[in-house]
Amino acid sequence: MTKLTALSAVPPLTLALVAACASNPAPAPGAPSTAGATPGAAAAPAPPAGKLDTTPIADPVANVPPTCKSGTKPAATGLIDDFEDGNDKPAAAGGRSGSWWIAKAEHAVITLPKGPVKPSAGGPEGSKYAMHFVGKTENADTWGAAVGVNFLPSGFYDASKYAGVAFKIKSAKPNLDVRLKILDSNTHPEGGVCKDCFNAFGRELILGTEWKDVSLMWSELTQQSDWGNPRPPMIEPSKLHDMEWQMWPGNDFDVWIDDVHFLECQ
Repeated sequence: MTKLTALSAVPPLTLALVAACASNPAPAPGAPSTAGATPGAAAAPAPPAGKLDTTPIADPVANVPPTCKSGTKPAATGLIDDFEDGNDKPAAAGGRSGSWWIAKAEHAVITLPKGPVKPSAGGPEGSKYAMHFVGKTENADTWGAAVGVNFLPSGFYDASKYAGVAFKIKSAKPNLDVRLKILDSNTHPEGGVCKDCFNAFGRELILGTEWKDVSLMWSELTQQSDWGNPRPPMIEPSKLHDMEWQMWPGNDFDVWIDDVHFLECQ
């Protein structure tokens, strides 16, 4: 598997050979093949802001009590990134100091970002910049490609004062299946716990061509059902490694992400 860092010092032609400090999005045995890619099409220009899709997420949730009985709101120190500074670092809030990164399987091709990971011009209404992730994955690999952000340069971040995560996301084509993953100490090898790692808590997202406002409490995140060891009842918010959006194999993808933040209870 190939992992790519988001550091500006890495030239474009070197990216495919650089091991990233991000999590390895390896799939489970029997899980959909998530690898590979052939050369992707040229990136489309930034689309207009468009409408916001408010359709509720219909995925099943974990069989645990809700994190917040009365719902959630953006946390006061919860901004992870709105990308308006145009760099590869998350917002300097809540003690976070990681970086954005991209990763890909052997045959996958990433068209954007080219070279250093940085936002592109575009985004929902009122936004000047957003993360634009474009490429193609191949069924020949065991996973596809991912864009994500580490909360710290290394180790685990204590997000226990927060109640979940939220972000805006859209796809250039309808019905694109993307998996949100949040690696914690039980699912990332650095935690020293997992025997079958990388089955992160997260959610499957079916994207449309309008911006989708996604808000998820910790209790709404689940592991994939057929693999991973251990399998705790829910994510460990006090020890989070990174947050990532994984593209499955065999797909052309053109995805936009913006306004990423932690939530707190109402």
